[in-house]
Amino acid sequence: MSLKEKYITIKSIEDLSRCISLASLLEVSGHPKPGNIHRTRNFKETRYEHFLAGITAITPSFKELCERAQDKLSIDNNDYSHVRLGNFFKKAAEKMMVWQKGGNVLLGHILILAPLAAAAAICLKKQELSFSDFSNTLNKVISDATVEDTINLYDAIRTSNPGGLGKIDKYDLNDENSQKEIREDNVTLKKIFEISAEYDLIGLEYAMGFNIVLTEGLPYFFSVFKQTSDINIATVNTFLKILSGHPDSLIIRKSGLDSAIKVSEKAAEIIKSGGIHIKKGLRLTQKLDKMLQKKEGQLNPGTIADLTAGIILCALLFGLIF
Repeated sequence: MSLKEKYITIKSIEDLSRCISLASLLEVSGHPKPGNIHRTRNFKETRYEHFLAGITAITPSFKELCERAQDKLSIDNNDYSHVRLGNFFKKAAEKMMVWQKGGNVLLGHILILAPLAAAAAICLKKQELSFSDFSNTLNKVISDATVEDTINLYDAIRTSNPGGLGKIDKYDLNDENSQKEIREDNVTLKKIFEISAEYDLIGLEYAMGFNIVLTEGLPYFFSVFKQTSDINIATVNTFLKILSGHPDSLIIRKSGLDSAIKVSEKAAEIIKSGGIHIKKGLRLTQKLDKMLQKKEGQLNPGTIADLTAGIILCALLFGLIF
């Protein structure tokens, strides 16, 4: 069955909230995702359990986002700015940091899952449940986000204090004049992500309608799960598949483009070997994980992990049961 023939199968905000949390839990638990924290790997200052605490902490914020997306839906349905993505980013980041001491564990999940969740909530409210409806709604949720959403995004990033942030010429996060410039230049959320799309995969997703999640990752995830009936294999193989084609933004920021390309090449070798459900593929994956872990987070494909969470959420929305 092609994606065009799939429909959202959940029935309520409660179902949607469960899917959001489960997507994060499954992504974080997937092992051995090379270079990531997962259920058998911790970093020095950040543990697997910190992710579990963070996921639990932001669950009410996600539910609030989805309820607002539905309750304040305008009568003519032509404006989705009421979703207030930036407000959610800010609140969720604050809760994530308060409820655990492992640092920024989930900002990428927050950014990737939020528009997907809001789009699903709107589709449920309007009973427009096809994959095409969902994709169109997702694009509109992003394009209707406002300048204020951009300001709140910056606050969320500052709160999370992610590692490896560089400096940009304009609208730099650490420039005290950035907020003023953003307002003066009417830099909406989509515009700021379009600017960052050149060097960040999350920005690229916002700019391109979540192309990696929806057209690359989701069909592959469904295919692997159909073949193996194993949720962990589907999670890790999808992670490796996306990594093989997209050098990770976090690795680029921390260790440079050449390092990121080399990691992607290793992932491509694993996919070519058949993935982790083949003995050779599993052996290569474990070897790569061990190698990347030695660098203590400097070669962590964290952005690919965030995209994988988005892929899993979409799979759950469109009928995945394991």
